[in-house]
Amino acid sequence: MMRKQPLNSPNHSPEALALQLAQARNNERLRCAGVISARLDALAAFISSQRLEWHDAAELLRQEASHIDNQAQELH
Repeated sequence: MMRKQPLNSPNHSPEALALQLAQARNNERLRCAGVISARLDALAAFISSQRLEWHDAAELLRQEASHIDNQAQELH
């Protein structure tokens, strides 16, 4: 069983906490980038397979951007 370390231990220094926070932010950014990249790849495949005209492809991208914006708003 792991014991909790006191908050004043060296592992909980402000510098260590700042580093952990930065790492967590970077990991979340990488995760989000992967999700968006996969979605864009799927949209590109759909556009290609359906041989969409440029204006239909542009509208599809606008809808996806709106969807992403709405999801971001829900987080705040």
